[in-house]
Amino acid sequence: MRVDREGQAIEIRESGAGPVVLLLHGYPLDGAMWSGVARVLSTTFRVLKPDLPGHGESPAPAPSTLEAHADFVEAILAELPAPVGLAGFSMGGYVALALMKRRPEKVRALALVDTRAGADDEAGRAKREDAISLVRAQGVEAIAQAMVPKLLSPDGARKPDLVERLTRMIKRQKPEAVAADLSAMRDREDRTGLLPTIAIPTLVVVGELDALTPPADSQAMAAAIPGARLVTVPGAGHLAPMERPRAVAAALSEFFGKMA
Repeated sequence: MRVDREGQAIEIRESGAGPVVLLLHGYPLDGAMWSGVARVLSTTFRVLKPDLPGHGESPAPAPSTLEAHADFVEAILAELPAPVGLAGFSMGGYVALALMKRRPEKVRALALVDTRAGADDEAGRAKREDAISLVRAQGVEAIAQAMVPKLLSPDGARKPDLVERLTRMIKRQKPEAVAADLSAMRDREDRTGLLPTIAIPTLVVVGELDALTPPADSQAMAAAIPGARLVTVPGAGHLAPMERPRAVAAALSEFFGKMA
């Protein structure tokens, strides 16, 4: 599948057949973070895992707002015949909520994975600024060194293959894309007030040991969305889709399987 963005043709990786499930990646990553989950889901669904503009293999420039990323997702949805299942991880969850504010009719079922609805507080904004300064001064390798321990559980951080794959993924991102992501997350809107208006089936997934968006945040988010269900992934840190792909895939497969 191909989508035009800012004069660039962006190829959207896809696999499988059936109802469409669109997977949105987080920071500072690309669509490959979903590979383990997508392999399972593609036995039942048509799975799309795009690189957001400026990330991975996407040739388009990285925008500095979540709304611009939502524009890109909306362009993907415009090419599809029916509402889709949408899952957003971390920053991808922020993009999913931005889309839900403007185009809820395009989404049949929503999964929010290791993310939150609230905006950054002053301390959080200051940390984004520090990270922007870090990537501008020292490059993406410094971001990888800082982020890998935060993304994984202690057990995950002791797995060399996982750490190597994650580090490689972060280091292939462009410094300007990382800085743009940080700006977009720093300035994002508080979506807490949107949660009670979500009127489609919603699943909230969180790693048991997620230190960046703790389980308490997910519990509050699920409680605020009418009828939402919460799944906690045992032993996983923030990056549950890479650390426990089978558990995340099982939760999403069961959930999205009810779309038809």
